[in-house]
Amino acid sequence: MYILIGAIISALLTIPSYWWFSFNKISPWYSFFLILVCITYFIIYLNVYWAWYLIHIHKYKGKQFVGKVNLFNLSHVRSLAAFLVLLQGMFVKAKGFKGVPEKPSLILFNHISDYDPWVIYKKMRGRYAMVGKKALLKINVIGSLASSVGTLYVSNEKEDNDMMIEQAVKYITEQETSVVIAPEGTRNFTGEIKPFKHGGFNIALKSKCPIVLIGFSNMQEAMKKKRKKFLKIKVEVFDKIQPDVYENMTAGELAELCETKYKKYLGQL
Repeated sequence: MYILIGAIISALLTIPSYWWFSFNKISPWYSFFLILVCITYFIIYLNVYWAWYLIHIHKYKGKQFVGKVNLFNLSHVRSLAAFLVLLQGMFVKAKGFKGVPEKPSLILFNHISDYDPWVIYKKMRGRYAMVGKKALLKINVIGSLASSVGTLYVSNEKEDNDMMIEQAVKYITEQETSVVIAPEGTRNFTGEIKPFKHGGFNIALKSKCPIVLIGFSNMQEAMKKKRKKFLKIKVEVFDKIQPDVYENMTAGELAELCETKYKKYLGQL
């Protein structure tokens, strides 16, 4: 919205120049002036605006976000994600994302590359928070961006993971916020599904929420040093599991069910 406001202001700034140059019949200069004003203004506007935003989120540096996920911050991360995906020469074909999530859910994705979360930010709407490694907090700008949109952190410490599950359940049940997690626990550069970790499925069992399954195809190509300049990525919401399906399951059984669904979807069974 703020970038759109900048575009409107930039257009309005050119109106006086139009009347001035037209009146003086120096119309060849009008095009030059119009282009100069637009380019200069957008370069200044976008740089100043994003610089201000990075200063705004600096307060989250090295900290765990507390509270309801801020849609203002989330919209900016989505804009940044769209730019980064385009910059990497990736064209994303998305399917099934309309209306997802309909209500707070546990959202799964097969984690193949560094760009998976960016693609999800680019394509999915609504209020949601990712689950990421605590090491992100040590990366200056990335850590601040992650915390500003309510990212939940996991580590090798049981205390951190228990805290993540507790906050994730609170997000879903109290704050109308979905939680996005990679059940494999780490990136899998080959595209082959690794065994799902059980811990994250306690979020669904405790919150009794729907589970949404997002599948990436061809994403492993994004991490190759020598790859095509333009890469087509497919990402799809291919299944949903309602609470009544898993209400009598353990976390391990639910993890196994979801893992099987992913392997069938990707043709690995």
